[in-house]
Amino acid sequence: MFLGRRLRELAAQLSATIPRVRARADDEAIHDMRVALRRLRVVLRVARPVYGRFYCDAIRGSFARVQRASGALRDEEVLRETLQSLELGDPELDAWIAKRARREESLRGIVEHRLRAGDLRRPLRVLHALLELPVRPDRRRPVAAFAHKSATRARKGVDEKRDAPPEDAVALHELRIAYKRLRYTTELFAEALPIEVAALVEPATRFQKRLGEIHDLDVAQLVISRTRSLSPTVKSRTLEAIARARENRVEKYLADPAR
Repeated sequence: MFLGRRLRELAAQLSATIPRVRARADDEAIHDMRVALRRLRVVLRVARPVYGRFYCDAIRGSFARVQRASGALRDEEVLRETLQSLELGDPELDAWIAKRARREESLRGIVEHRLRAGDLRRPLRVLHALLELPVRPDRRRPVAAFAHKSATRARKGVDEKRDAPPEDAVALHELRIAYKRLRYTTELFAEALPIEVAALVEPATRFQKRLGEIHDLDVAQLVISRTRSLSPTVKSRTLEAIARARENRVEKYLADPAR
């Protein structure tokens, strides 16, 4: 079955990241784990009509603890990368970033603890068990029709949020999530979709990335504005640099003719 095959593939990809994260084998391990988790949770959401909402949501929920922990760690990594990309060359800011490394290390330890505790292995075993069960005949769907309906629903989610004001950080973040769902859904069903619908993968990926860059700056702005560990001068200079960088990213996003 199409969905079962894709879920098994994604489960295998997620499983492969576990030893990499625990061994700190490479810098992309956490990122790859988060991507695999997000893709798997999106596909489980799409698979509700086939495998049942209760079971799909139960498995999705079981992944939440690791997803939250890995998300907090990834956010800390991205904050460091975002601030360093401003290239302000300020010793006080550099020292502040270096001190944040302790928090990053603590968050990494939480993720590794969750993995040692089996917080990914258990839901993966439950998922494999679900996929071994036969699908009820009345829940079977023709792939092409199901794919088109799923992609249409994901596209509608983007259309409903497309007019998000550039100054509204929350609305832009929600639009980014909608683009992410559209991207993952169209990637999932690409071979079963009409070519014009499958082609939505490229703009959805591009806008997800551009909105992600804006979101990273919004997070950095929030963290810097709340910190009490920087002098007013350095804080002001950093916030101004973030605002300039955000303005440039927003202009690039708004200028895209496919928006």
